[in-house]
Formats: sequence, structure tokens, C-alpha cells
Amino acid sequence: MKLIKLFLLLSFIVQGHAKAASEPNIIFLMADDLGWVDIHSPNATAGHGSNYHETPNIDKLAQQGMSFTHAYTQQNCQPTRTALISGQYAPGAYNNTYNVHSLDRADGKLPEDVLANITPYQQQEKGIDTSSTSIFEMLQNAGYHTAWFGKNHGTGSDSDVTSNHGIDYNYATKKKVKGKRNGKKRVSNYLALKDDKQGWILDGPMAKYAQPYTEDYIRKNLMPYANGNNPMEVVGKTKHYSDALADALIDYLIERKARPEQPFIAYVPFHAVHSGIVTRDDLHTKYKSKKSKDPRHKKAKYAGFVEQLDQTVGRILANVDSLGLAKNTLVIFTSDNGGVSKITSNKPLRNFKGTFYEGGLRVPFIARLPGVIAPNSVSAQPIHIIDTYPTLADAAGVDLDAAKIPQELDGASIFSVLNGKKNSLDRNALFWHFPGYMDSRNKPSSLIQKRIGLGKNQATYKLFFDYTNGEYELYNITQDISEMNNLLAAPTTETKKIAASMNTELIQWLSNYKAPTGHWRVNGDVVTYPATDMKSFSIPSN
Repeated sequence: MKLIKLFLLLSFIVQGHAKAASEPNIIFLMADDLGWVDIHSPNATAGHGSNYHETPNIDKLAQQGMSFTHAYTQQNCQPTRTALISGQYAPGAYNNTYNVHSLDRADGKLPEDVLANITPYQQQEKGIDTSSTSIFEMLQNAGYHTAWFGKNHGTGSDSDVTSNHGIDYNYATKKKVKGKRNGKKRVSNYLALKDDKQGWILDGPMAKYAQPYTEDYIRKNLMPYANGNNPMEVVGKTKHYSDALADALIDYLIERKARPEQPFIAYVPFHAVHSGIVTRDDLHTKYKSKKSKDPRHKKAKYAGFVEQLDQTVGRILANVDSLGLAKNTLVIFTSDNGGVSKITSNKPLRNFKGTFYEGGLRVPFIARLPGVIAPNSVSAQPIHIIDTYPTLADAAGVDLDAAKIPQELDGASIFSVLNGKKNSLDRNALFWHFPGYMDSRNKPSSLIQKRIGLGKNQATYKLFFDYTNGEYELYNITQDISEMNNLLAAPTTETKKIAASMNTELIQWLSNYKAPTGHWRVNGDVVTYPATDMKSFSIPSN
């Protein structure tokens, strides 16, 4: 009897280890403000990538995995991150986050054609509802060890990611560090600070990695990824946050390598390449002497920062490989929104971060999992950041119905596309809604994007509705990636039919979510949803 019990126990242990080994580790790399064409990769950018910025490591990742050429986010950082972590669109009951800080950001800089005639929605959350089950809690409950390295936005304080959102290993840190130097208060952005009492520091636990660059450090950690730059130029100089972040992550990977019985997720929201731009000196030197062959991209400091991000990614992935983790690690690389106006160009995409045009929403998205995801593959399937939650659940073998998470997920798992079992999702439409103002970039508006037609006749359309003036815009982004030809300016019978159908679907989506719209300033009445006939939307007169 004892032998039988021992056999059953050993069988359980072996099965447990086999199950753990089949669950992939996950490394989710998210750049900040990196535009779709800021990288070079032809796969990830449908051939539109930069010919000035060099990103060989991200390009290599794209060759090793699948790139999605139509990957979308929210229009700026915090709403994208809360959508990722909650799995819900902005109007979702557990999300309710549309903008950074406030929706009342008209600030007197609106263009003449934008009417500030709406009092914005005032009850948006500062972060996702803590009663939700975050993407990290979902994986933690499934047996994953969870880690966070980098920017925190939309989840409360840096300590809250542990107490409220299921993070076991917390390196949620800011790119700025405060201290005193020679008795005076100082703030350093991206670079370590030598504090009078503490010595060299970066924010929070990152202080461990704040020492200036040494020759040994550079030879081991920077030289292997040099690409026409000379890292020895920074010997003795102040440590950059991005390099310190990689140090912290690599130490974590070494630790997890020693504990193969438990899969892990490392969420890595970089601060790079968010402004203000602080580029490591050797990379700035490289681009100052490099003549751009790309009329869109000519800024040496920004180009150096993009490549610094790329070399950081390369260093992380090289360590994943050398530690023997690559075969069972799903790596995802993406960005939180489009590139920033006056810092970079998103052409051929229209506009930039903060807007609902392609330049604000379309981002790189690359996934690698050897033996599961075909190398050098490309998908034109439109995907959204909300799809990450169910996708990672699918990859980890989590039954979301059995998990009984409180919030309803809005996304769809793309794992069947990643593993080649399907070419496309059944879902045809994506939605956005913004009930307020974001300086000169956004205004009260709603958007539906939809695939229409079959086979070679299939096209993707975007229908915008502007609540401030009751006007619509319709674009066929399959034929007009730059969104220059508003099909409703001179509509045909066919385009009217397409617009009407999309408008009906948009109204239904807004109604289902009880999406807020704000109030008319002139009389305090609630702003209504778009009119079903696309004509009778009422704007009160002053």
C-alpha cells in the first residue's frame, strides 16, 4: 500500500513538472512612444520602416517570429496600459480610463476648427479597478511567477502593482530620480544621480544598478551589441536607466533559470523612447556623423535613442538565448502608441500620438516562440492591445471560464494565428471612444474600424464621428494608408451604404458599454450618440 501511495505521489510530481515545462515563459517588451516606422524591419512595418534608424536586433526578432502589420493601441500611454492589464476597452466597467490625468485638457490650444463646446466626462478613473483580475493575477493564479520592470501607468503607486495587481517581483520604477547634490535638490531624467548621502542612485530598487560605466561592464554588456558605435566612449560616465533596467531584468532571468519548475512572466514597459530624449553619448556620436537617407527621420539624438532601445532588446534576447530559455519563452515586442509629433515622423501614416488616425494608433507588434510561431512570418490581421490578455491566457493554458475573472474581456486570443492554425480571427471590428479633449490632438469622438468584403475584395475601413460638430469621416485604409481621401466628401452609393452599416454598429457598441459622452456647455444636456440616419445629430446653439 505504501508503495502504491509513493507511486501515485511520484506520478503527480512528474505530471506537475511536465505541465510546468509545457507552459511557456513570457517576456512582454513594450516601448514607450515608439512609432510604427521608427524601426527598420520590413516585416513589422510592411516595408515602410526607417532608413535612418538602425534596429538590427528588433529586425532579427521579426525574422525569428511573426509580425502583425495592423497592430493597434489606444491613442496614448495610460489608456493603452490599462487596456492591456484589464483586457477591456476604455469604456469597460473595470477600466474607464481614456486619457492621462484628465479629459479636460483643451488648454486653449485647440485649432480653430475644433469647438470646445462640450464639457468632458469627469469621472474617468486614475487606474484600473482593483477588484478586477489583472492579466498578472490571472497568470499568477495559474502558477506563474510575475515580474514588472519599468514604467507604471494606470495601476496606482509603484508599490500597488504588488498589493493590487499580482506582481511578485516589483521593479516598477520611474525614469526620473530625485536627490540632493551639494546640498541642492536635483532631478535627473534617465541618468543616475549622485546623492550627497546615498551615493549613485536611480529610482527605487534600480539604485543597485546605478554605478557609472566601467570598462569591464562595457566589454561584457555593451560591446557585443555595438553597431558602428563605440561604447568605450562612456567609460566613467553616468549610467543610463535603460542599461540599468536590462541589468535588473537579466539578473531576474538568471534567478528564474535556477527555478525551472515555475514558469514566469516578465513585463518590461520601457521608458524609452519617451521624451525628454536622453541618448547614450556613443550612440549620439554615431548618428551625428551619419547622413540620413530618409527624409522622414533626421534627428540624431532620437535616432540614437531608438537604437539604444534596440541594443537593449538585443542584450535581453541574447541572455534569454544563452540561459537556454529561448525554446520555451514567448517574447512579444510592441509599443504603447504611435510616434510623437515634432520628435519623429510616422509617414506614410497620418498624424501622431494622441490622435485616432493611424499615426497615433498603429504600432509594431512582433511575437516569437520557437517551434510554435513560424519564423519570418507576417500577418495583416488587425489586432488590438486588448487581445493580449486572452492571448497570454491561451498560451499559458488558462481556462478563462474556469478562472472566473470578474470583468468581461473585450479582446480575442490571437494564439491560433500565432501558431498557424488560423489565418484570421472571426472578429471584424475594433472600436475607440474619447469623451473629452487632449490639447490639440483629440476631441470628443468615436471610431469604428472594420474589415468589409471577402478575399481579394476585402478592405479595412475607418469611420470617425466628431461630437463637437456632428461630422463623419470615412477612409479605406487598405487603399489609403495615409487617410487622405475622406470617402464621405463625395460619397457614392456604396460608400454611403458602408458608412451607414458601420455607424449602426458603432452606436450599438456605444450603447452596450454605456459609453459616456459629456455635456453640452451651453445647456448642460447630455451629448447623445451619433444619429442612426447620420443626419439628425443635434448640436445646441449658443
